[in-house]
Amino acid sequence: MPTEISVGETDDPYFIAMLNAMVKGLARRNRSDELWVIKIDNWFDHKWLRFSGKGIVDFNWGGVTNRFDAALDEFYQDKVTFPPFNPNRIEGQWSFLRAGDHYVESPLPEMPHRSEKQPSESNLLRRIQDFSRSACFVWYSGNTVANGRGSVMVYELSTDRVDCWYASFSRRQEWKLQATKGARREDVERLLHLSK
Repeated sequence: MPTEISVGETDDPYFIAMLNAMVKGLARRNRSDELWVIKIDNWFDHKWLRFSGKGIVDFNWGGVTNRFDAALDEFYQDKVTFPPFNPNRIEGQWSFLRAGDHYVESPLPEMPHRSEKQPSESNLLRRIQDFSRSACFVWYSGNTVANGRGSVMVYELSTDRVDCWYASFSRRQEWKLQATKGARREDVERLLHLSK
């Protein structure tokens, strides 16, 4: 199994325990060549799921396109791209490679998220399927101690498809699954128990 993600200064240890259980469950179920775990500085919502970025949309008036008649619009493309998080929101990117029945942490030369800021529209061409042939990407939110809520987003890539889903968690007395998008609640809960 992959090396466990350690608890950071602003991380609730019980949320990280759930995250590690989920990552282990994904590793058992998925068996991808690569496994990526990416920490985002704060909570993020389901709108990031399959979000590709913002780009310029030209307006066409009577068959004539004028470069001054344009606006920014959000893009959710058929070919899944990396979510365009601002580089200063990325707190860590860990890569693991499959070695038989387990994963070994291994720094890979290219990261899913670049360290330099770029226009959002440049992300529209950063397709996940161009990055790897077999990978599982897991994004999770930091600052869970202060927020009392957390989020996890997963992109599972195989040769011909990308399955994407999102789950949010909240802490009252204990951490509980609050909502899902792109996956059934029962499937996410089952995944949390696959690691046992």
